[in-house]
Amino acid sequence: MKDKLLVWLSGDVLHFCMSHFLNKKFGYDINAIIDVPNKPKIFFQNQKFVDFQNVWYFHEHLKDLSKKPNLDYLKKFEKEYDINLQQLAINERIFYRFNDFYNFSSDEILNILEYECRLFEEIIDKAKPDFFLTPLTAFHHHQLFYEMCRKKDIKTLVIYMSKFGHRCVISQEVNKLDFEPQLNSFESMGRNFNELLDNFQSFNISKQIDDYKKSFGGSKLTKIQAVSNFLFYNYSTNKTHYTYYGRKRSKVVLNEIKKNNLVRNRKSFIDKKLLKKIPKNYKLVYYPLHIEQERNLLIAAPFYINQIELIRNIVQSLPIEYKLIVKEHPAQETREWRNISEYEEIMDIPNVFLMHPEVSSNEILKKSSLVITIGGTSGLEANFYQIPSIILSEMDYSVLPSTEFVNNIQDLPEKIKQSLQKKVVADDLDKFVQLYQKNSFEFDYMQFVSKYCGSFYYNGNLLDAEINAKDMKSFIDENQEIILKVTNEHIKKIEQFKKLSSK
Repeated sequence: MKDKLLVWLSGDVLHFCMSHFLNKKFGYDINAIIDVPNKPKIFFQNQKFVDFQNVWYFHEHLKDLSKKPNLDYLKKFEKEYDINLQQLAINERIFYRFNDFYNFSSDEILNILEYECRLFEEIIDKAKPDFFLTPLTAFHHHQLFYEMCRKKDIKTLVIYMSKFGHRCVISQEVNKLDFEPQLNSFESMGRNFNELLDNFQSFNISKQIDDYKKSFGGSKLTKIQAVSNFLFYNYSTNKTHYTYYGRKRSKVVLNEIKKNNLVRNRKSFIDKKLLKKIPKNYKLVYYPLHIEQERNLLIAAPFYINQIELIRNIVQSLPIEYKLIVKEHPAQETREWRNISEYEEIMDIPNVFLMHPEVSSNEILKKSSLVITIGGTSGLEANFYQIPSIILSEMDYSVLPSTEFVNNIQDLPEKIKQSLQKKVVADDLDKFVQLYQKNSFEFDYMQFVSKYCGSFYYNGNLLDAEINAKDMKSFIDENQEIILKVTNEHIKKIEQFKKLSSK
């Protein structure tokens, strides 16, 4: 009996390319949820690359938002699936806080949730998938379906970038390795801290991000072509797509002008006011700011969205002789930086140094006694500098004895005292490096994103763009080796789950 696969297809074409080989080369039956704007939707309606069993175009099923939502149904759904719908909704960037074009009413949000829940129940009932293959969830509806699959014991294969650059992980839960591998299953290779740091830096994720930022957006000509396409060629209103509500052409253009001005003004403030030299002669604890509007907070750590309040909680938990050093994330520029008032509020907190985004994180680590992070790579990186860390959401590197997961913020003062006494053990770190490399594989996801953005989306400047079948064929042919490699990694994971379930 063939395994039944369900894939989530979006602007990220990786899973469509994999579906081509999974279907045509390996004979899998594939169902698909397609979550794209109107123009790329035309490609999916006419494509011949994959013989899908069933296809659901997500946005087609969100219809009348003016009706009264059925709260009894939603209440029953929450109880059956044990999913907090309010949490998903309040942390949806399109519904609240980050939407420049439309203000959703409470009933509109509840109606959208109701349509989604009913649709996803129908999909699971009809497709009856054995495995759900998906990129990292970014919006609430994607996360909702993922959580429903988990509740229904459908094996989920989520691909995401590892903490080591140019590598990826496939697992059921993000930042949690499958099958609970243990450090003691590995023997230390006897590497010292210098050797371990050299190894970590050879997979430099910061450089990988920098390379991606340089390629993203492309040349001025590409940007002009994207603007021209947007302004003059068949502007799609995407009336059924709630993510596009209120996005009239004139509003979008004016908003882009406004955002460019904001970036300029905020960067000017950052350059003038944020510290560019690390303060000397202080005992320091390091907290790196997370990017706003990203899943790492909105989905993965919804109770830590207010980072200013978290900074206050950290400061009041520090021993009296310590200061907190906070650094802006360089990639926050992609979200127009933060409001100037937020920087001022952080700078006004006693015993806090706010650092410029261009200050080297490595240099801060070298001068810190402890790193506290919600769930970023810095908590792992600290260990390579022989510095313990505290994380506020569970991560795959929490298996390290020198990394402490704090589940209750009220425990932070005591956990900080304990962590400051911890020593990082080279053998533990050596074992973790082996563990992680065994449970990940080489794949530069960011480079792949840059490639398909260049091929289909004007280097990321326009996502509602038509996709040409000839261009897709060329893209698949040119990248066949790497696509097949990632496809085989998914098949390998499928076989691991099947072997485990047969025992």
